[in-house]
Amino acid sequence: MHLDWSTLALQTINVLVLVWLLRRFLFRPIVDIVAARRAAVEKTLADAAAAMAGLDARAADLAGREQAAQADATRIRAAAHEAAKADRDTLLQQAATDAAQARAEAEAATARARIAMQRDLERQAGELAVAVAMRLLQRIPAEAATGAFVAALEDMLTGLPDEQRAGLAEPGAELEVASAAALTPQARAHIAGRLQAVFGYAPALRFTVDPALIAGIELRGPHCTVRNTWRADLDRIAADLHLDSTHVEPALA
Repeated sequence: MHLDWSTLALQTINVLVLVWLLRRFLFRPIVDIVAARRAAVEKTLADAAAAMAGLDARAADLAGREQAAQADATRIRAAAHEAAKADRDTLLQQAATDAAQARAEAEAATARARIAMQRDLERQAGELAVAVAMRLLQRIPAEAATGAFVAALEDMLTGLPDEQRAGLAEPGAELEVASAAALTPQARAHIAGRLQAVFGYAPALRFTVDPALIAGIELRGPHCTVRNTWRADLDRIAADLHLDSTHVEPALA
């Protein structure tokens, strides 16, 4: 076999030139492209990792917010429950207070009505008693009953306070002697003598008849009136009964 060294050298040079050309114009651009692609991929992966990290952080933040919202909702529900319970207790207490007050007012109104009814019944009973007594007294002759009052006239006048006795009669003034029935001359003379003994002088007398007195005598002076009649006694009894009825204590239930 015969080797052509020139041809071999030329072939070798051609191969070296081809390798250099391929390395310069083909392999290096490809390597640069691959490197650029790799850098882009790595950058994309890094951006994706950063985005995932951001998403994880946002998810954690959202989870934290959700937990905080749930905690706030639980706290709000508890506060609302406590407020509703407090309001219910307040309403129940107010209702109990109002019911107790209404009951007390009703009991007081009932007691007042009972007292008023009792007073009215006692007043009516007193008026009835006075009316019955008046009818019974009217059956007694006024002349006979008045005689007893005439006999006690001096004692009645002597027992009067000095101011009342001085206001009853004064010198020169007329004193009215009112009786339920007309007095006899003897009774008039007896009354005039008793009055002179009491006052120390003979007062001017005017005798009148007043059947409303039922029995007895009234001395009517310019400043004072002395009533010694059954009418006056009945009026005092009626007044006492009315006064007693106004101080009735409420009956215990």
